Amino acid sequence: MTDIVSDQLCFALSDNAERARWRMDDLAWDRIDASRASEPLRQLVREIAYSELTTTSATRRFLDELSDDTDFTQWLSVWFFEETRHPQVLVRWLRAVGVSVDETFVKRGRATAPFMKSRFGTLVTNVISEVVASASYANLVVRAEEPVLQAIAQNLSADEARHAASFYAYARRHLERSREPDADRRDALKVLYLWFQDHARVQHPVSEFFARTGEQRAALAVDPGDVRTRAFAVIGSLIDVPLTADSDLLAHVRALGAPIGQEGRVG
Repeated sequence: MTDIVSDQLCFALSDNAERARWRMDDLAWDRIDASRASEPLRQLVREIAYSELTTTSATRRFLDELSDDTDFTQWLSVWFFEETRHPQVLVRWLRAVGVSVDETFVKRGRATAPFMKSRFGTLVTNVISEVVASASYANLVVRAEEPVLQAIAQNLSADEARHAASFYAYARRHLERSREPDADRRDALKVLYLWFQDHARVQHPVSEFFARTGEQRAALAVDPGDVRTRAFAVIGSLIDVPLTADSDLLAHVRALGAPIGQEGRVG
């Protein structure tokens, strides 16, 4: 029998989270400069906070649909705690600059779409979404003029990057133990294709945020080419398929033994 402390990823990932975690009271709340928080910026942060509220329902889905994975669901408690602090810190900043939200806002923000059927595809979706979210917060650090919001965004960008690495670790382990690794690789490529080629069919809070906010998201105007390059490199490394931003994903799907079909939405 294998000892779970040495076998499961959650122990090392939880230790890493403890070392990296920021504290709410380390932020200089008394130094918020409301005069540097424009109305478009306030509305943008409100939309970001709204999109971050889905963690509660997403966690419930993970616990229901991956209940047999004791390693992943143990780590999920860390992810849930850290991700839940994101809307909390953003809402607290909003209140300091004169924007309040109510319980209805929180309840509506928690709604999420069902996960896709592929477990590996779900993990890959979350790797990509965390990469995109991290890049978006990093850009907010540069573009926001309010200093406390810059500090918040820096913390959240680091969180999202670490979460991307954790989802990557679980996806990698899934692939290593898969009975159908090429089918899983095809699912990963299909997810990547939908994110960057057919984005309207992706039902995920991060993609839905960008679709919903329109011009408000100018403060998060991440270079799409940079994010695409990063995501392709990460997923290529995960599935052991050499990918660049210019890769023909459908050709790679066919090379793994099947054409891309009319897939359902990615959630």
